[in-house]
Amino acid sequence: MRYPRELDLWRYAPGRSLAHVAVQTTSAGQCMANLGKSLSKIHANVISASMLPAGTAGEVSWSLFLDITGTGQTVKAMRERFLALPGVTAVSVAASEDGLVVHSQRFPLQLGGRRAVIIKADALNDMLDRLTEVFGSGAAVIVDQMGEAMGRSAARYVLKELGKKFSSDHLEALIGTYGSLGYAAVELEPGKSVDLHVVLHAKELFECEANAGRRVRRRSVFFRAHVRGFVTGVLGLEAEVEEVQCIAEGADECAFRIALKEDAVASVLVEAVSRRRDSQSTF
Repeated sequence: MRYPRELDLWRYAPGRSLAHVAVQTTSAGQCMANLGKSLSKIHANVISASMLPAGTAGEVSWSLFLDITGTGQTVKAMRERFLALPGVTAVSVAASEDGLVVHSQRFPLQLGGRRAVIIKADALNDMLDRLTEVFGSGAAVIVDQMGEAMGRSAARYVLKELGKKFSSDHLEALIGTYGSLGYAAVELEPGKSVDLHVVLHAKELFECEANAGRRVRRRSVFFRAHVRGFVTGVLGLEAEVEEVQCIAEGADECAFRIALKEDAVASVLVEAVSRRRDSQSTF
């Protein structure tokens, strides 16, 4: 199943009174039940809700965007109401009467326990295009090195958290995080030729999507290099990544051939993928 995973940064509804409430609690399920009852009493409409780990061990944070039009609720009243609920340890509330409310838990943003910054795909593509405009063909070298460095950095984090053997044994699952992070819908499969390699399928790859169907030059430099750096870092063996088809040339999807430079150890990569063939496709 595939569906967009929205990151709620704000809500905008002209003419409505909106609020964002973040509730930190030691009891996730019970807190949500109590919140539901409390919101029903004040006739507030829940626009969206999500749960995330809180900064304190054993606690979680519920995030809710609310439509409070006509309820007469104030920031102070809502904060006091939710703080009185069993198990609640902290509450933050932001409200607006002009139809725009921003997430009240604004900083810092973490991903996998590390500080993170969100950048939209079109903004990143604009940045890559601008590099090409300024540096010409030399931009590809810059972007390639940036991508590989970021891939190796991601690999170092994975090795620290999971260990080398576990990471190598679960390379296919880890490659799947490219989809979770929004790069593309990805899937690995062993190559069909006699040489030892795997193929990474990438549907709707952000880097190439802008030129999809225009039959221009292949666009993936950053993603290709990122994958090279990541696979190299996880396996501890030098990998080569080649884009063999691209949506920028009219293909239905981008595809990358991944192989290890040393023939003697090339089977390591194929085995890392083949042993997990029972996993379900992400497409």
